[in-house]
Amino acid sequence: MILGYKETVSIKIFFMSFTYKLYIYIGLILLILVLIIITTTPNAKASNIKDSAVVYMYHKFGIGKYPSTNITLEQFESHLKEFSKEKYNVVSLDYIINSFNTQTKLPKNTIGISIDDGDKSIITEAWPRMKKYGFPLTVFVSTEPIDAKLSNYLSWDDIRNLKSEGVIIGAHTRTHANLTELAVNEIKDEIEYSNKRFLNEINEIPQLFAYPYGETSMQVINIIKDYKFKAAFGQHSGVINETSDFNYLPRFSLNEKYGNIDRVIFSANAKGIGIYDFVPADPLLSENPPFIGFSLLDKKLAKTLNCFIFDSKGNVEIEQYIFGERVENRVKRKLNA
Repeated sequence: MILGYKETVSIKIFFMSFTYKLYIYIGLILLILVLIIITTTPNAKASNIKDSAVVYMYHKFGIGKYPSTNITLEQFESHLKEFSKEKYNVVSLDYIINSFNTQTKLPKNTIGISIDDGDKSIITEAWPRMKKYGFPLTVFVSTEPIDAKLSNYLSWDDIRNLKSEGVIIGAHTRTHANLTELAVNEIKDEIEYSNKRFLNEINEIPQLFAYPYGETSMQVINIIKDYKFKAAFGQHSGVINETSDFNYLPRFSLNEKYGNIDRVIFSANAKGIGIYDFVPADPLLSENPPFIGFSLLDKKLAKTLNCFIFDSKGNVEIEQYIFGERVENRVKRKLNA
């Protein structure tokens, strides 16, 4: 965001979410920490983040019997129409990651689009519509449903055709298991078997990875690092910037309930905030209520920042403490699934 002298802006940011051991899911029953910067200045801009990118995640298209993972075709059309406006720049996930890795400036209002799991509606509904707009796409695929030749999933021929048309194919494990529930050897088998199948079928191992259900932990993240993916994505709402953890990047999940155009416009115009030393470090929380804290790249932002925490019962009361650039939040009750 480029600001003139003494300009004041309001930037609403979905920053990060955390998963309690009951597996509270994004947009439905996932704890979301929302940070709102009310004002900023040219000096604050200079010492805060340089670039932001918003990535969206879909699953199914026009399959109404699965509303929690489906987006209606009318909703999807409205999203694509919005993204086609001149103010947005829809690029591939590869482009976003490479730009951060090489410190290349991203265009204003950068957006990436991804689809998880490999439902057949990708080729019958989603991709034909995206091609009309010239939008790039990344599809994260679990290999076992493809090998099983399930009728509602893509085939390897479908995946090869998508790849030939420029779609990026990402890894999503072998069986789509919740990796936080597996032993170390089982996690490695999920990744290695999947990688072998990709190598056999599309002659390459994907460079991008997405955690099934968006679920991960520090143990899983450390294993993923060993396989040298360029980036790994969750399903927690947030804006990607240079201070993000590229082994656990946020995406805005869109379905029938949380796919209204107002939410899409709101998130598409969100901007990142530079933070470090976020606690708890492990996305899989072991304490309830949790202690939540982080440090700001620009401590001046702390004076104009409010934090809100929500669970399935609504807003959760917190006490907020600010020590220079450090922001600490004490949750006053246990979180609910």
